[in-house]
Amino acid sequence: MGASASVRTAGVAVALVVTLLVSRFVTFPAAATLPNLDRVATTLGPWSGATAPPLDADVARTLAADQYLHRYYTGRDGAIEMDVAYYSQPRVGANMHSPLNCLPGTGWQMVDVGETDIATSTGRWKVRDTIVERRGSRYALMYWFQSDHRVVAGELAARVYLLGDALQRRRTAAGLVRLIMPVQGDAASRRAVLTSFATLLIPEIGARLQ
Repeated sequence: MGASASVRTAGVAVALVVTLLVSRFVTFPAAATLPNLDRVATTLGPWSGATAPPLDADVARTLAADQYLHRYYTGRDGAIEMDVAYYSQPRVGANMHSPLNCLPGTGWQMVDVGETDIATSTGRWKVRDTIVERRGSRYALMYWFQSDHRVVAGELAARVYLLGDALQRRRTAAGLVRLIMPVQGDAASRRAVLTSFATLLIPEIGARLQ
C-alpha cells in the first residue's frame, strides 16, 4: 500500500472514530420545524405523481423517520417508485437506514453498486446508482442523502458531513431519497431514466427542505 493510500485509510478510520464518539456522547437539537414533504410537486417535467400505499407497520418502525413521503411517478418511460424518509435529528452514523446496509438482510442482492453524477439546477451531485435483485426480478435503484444545502451519495461521506453540520451549524436534519424501477432488458436504459428523473427531483426536494 502506498503512502497516499495509507493516509486516506487513516483518515477514514479517524473519521469513523470521531463520528461514533460524537454520536454517543453529544446531542444536537432537532430541526425547529418539519418540512411539508407533501408539497413536493406531483408533476415533474413529463412525470405525474400519485400517492402510494402506506408503509407496512414493521417497515415504518424500522425506518423511524419523522416524516415519510411515498409516491409513484409515471411517464412515457415507465413508472418510478419514490420515497423520502426525513429525520429532524439523525444521530451521526445512525437512524438513516441505507439501502446498501438494509436490503441484503431482507432478501435483496446487490448485483452492481456504483455512483453517478447528476447535473441539476442547484449544482452537480453524486448519487448511489445500483442494480438489485430479488426472487429473479431485477430493479434499478438510485438513492442519496439530502439536506437543505447538500446531496451526498456514500454512507461514510454522509456521516462525515452530518458531523460537520452538527458542529458548525448545530443542525443535522436530512433525508434519505430512494428511486426504484423494474429492469426489463437493458439495465443501462433504466439507470438513464432514473438519472433524468433525479435531475428534476433533487432541486424540488431541496426547496422543500429549506
